[in-house]
Amino acid sequence: MAVTTAPGSTAALYSTRLAERAQEEKFDPREIRLSEVGLCGRKQTLRALGYEGDEPDERSLSIFESGDEHEETIYHLWAEQFPRQVKRQVAVRTAYGTGHIDIWVAPLKHLVESKSTTEKSLKRLPMEHHVDQVTMYLHFWGRAHGATAEIAYRVKETGEIKSFPVEYNERRALSLIANLVEIQGAIEMTQEPLPIPADYTAFSFPCAWATGRCPFWQNCWGGAQTEVQKKKVIAKAPQLAADAQEYLKLRQRRQALEGQVAIIKVREDVLEGGFGSVLDGAQASALVAGEVLLGRSRIPGRITYDGDAILEAGVITQEAIAPFRRIGAGYDRWTPKDLTAPKKSKAG
Repeated sequence: MAVTTAPGSTAALYSTRLAERAQEEKFDPREIRLSEVGLCGRKQTLRALGYEGDEPDERSLSIFESGDEHEETIYHLWAEQFPRQVKRQVAVRTAYGTGHIDIWVAPLKHLVESKSTTEKSLKRLPMEHHVDQVTMYLHFWGRAHGATAEIAYRVKETGEIKSFPVEYNERRALSLIANLVEIQGAIEMTQEPLPIPADYTAFSFPCAWATGRCPFWQNCWGGAQTEVQKKKVIAKAPQLAADAQEYLKLRQRRQALEGQVAIIKVREDVLEGGFGSVLDGAQASALVAGEVLLGRSRIPGRITYDGDAILEAGVITQEAIAPFRRIGAGYDRWTPKDLTAPKKSKAG
């Protein structure tokens, strides 16, 4: 017997809610996401470069919805302890990508990443890619705030919550930043997706799993690749050909140099971590290694004020600061493309 949903039923209302959710643009699809740094870099490049992916079905949207409900539960547990001092979706913006801390408990300087899981997955917690995500939040935001961190998993079958502390690991952080630099280079310099990792297969995670698959699966394993569809009005200006060619070469040169500097900086950070460990152990401010003298100076942190926390605490109001609000000037983003360059395959 076929089951249909009555127009005025709760199921119909929920389906409508999910359909509305599907239309929401929660995050900029062109941004590199810190939350996915431990997962597939190719997926991030496909999304940022505008490749078409599968639209989420109702089941996937319902999973996202239940995840938000779990986060809501965890948020209220903390908010009841510290009224008006717990924030949600704290933005972490960096030169390498953007993330959003689920919950920030200001009085404890404690960040909480909310996740859901199943009973059969408990032995595998915490998930490595979740630890990678929190490591990035600690590196780019948490350290400056003296933060501790945890991943809080809500068990779907029972509603239990399992917490796992995450300690900051500098070497892990720098390795992850190297991944972000590679993703950034593919998006901004080559403008081609990263290749499919050698150990990935079409029907294993993260490409596919028992109940679904990556929305960009077709671009990797589906044979024919979907080209990006872009609607643009293009003006012809042959009189600017020489200027445009010069601009293209300058941009390519600058991007190549910036990519080299980013890679060099990651290596410098790794080496400095090793030097710092020696200095910390010896309680010294300098070391001699061969014919090189290395000194380290501690620069005190800059004092800042968290405007959102001040507003939430009721110290001042939006109305009080409204006269001082300023909106920065917008800017143009230019993207040159060499029309003579041979077209590369997107099969990875």
